[in-house]
Amino acid sequence: MTTRGLRFEAGIAFRDALPRVLGVTFTLAWMLLIVTNHPPPPFTSRFECGSDPGEFLRIGEILEPSSLFFIVTAHCSNAKYVPGWIELRYGGARFDVELRSVPIGGATYYQIRSIGGVAMP
Repeated sequence: MTTRGLRFEAGIAFRDALPRVLGVTFTLAWMLLIVTNHPPPPFTSRFECGSDPGEFLRIGEILEPSSLFFIVTAHCSNAKYVPGWIELRYGGARFDVELRSVPIGGATYYQIRSIGGVAMP
């Protein structure tokens, strides 16, 4: 038996496997590039807001109580609700959101008067 036939078959198998290996390698490299290029999430503790309160609340905005509660809870894990105020923490600082009760059509809504000391004109 000669080894000439074995070398020939091994050469074909190598030529078939090379494009597959390169394809898998490039795919893994591309996925690694995508994963490493995303910015890391901002550092927040479990007692602070995940984003600036001025980004998800607007001064002068009028919201119903359940919507206001949903928005604040979605961004801040440890908000304190005080009559007329919501106390939030972001970046180690305290942000107070001043609210004004507005009756509309027999229902009570809340208008955001100020966020962290920035007030309505």
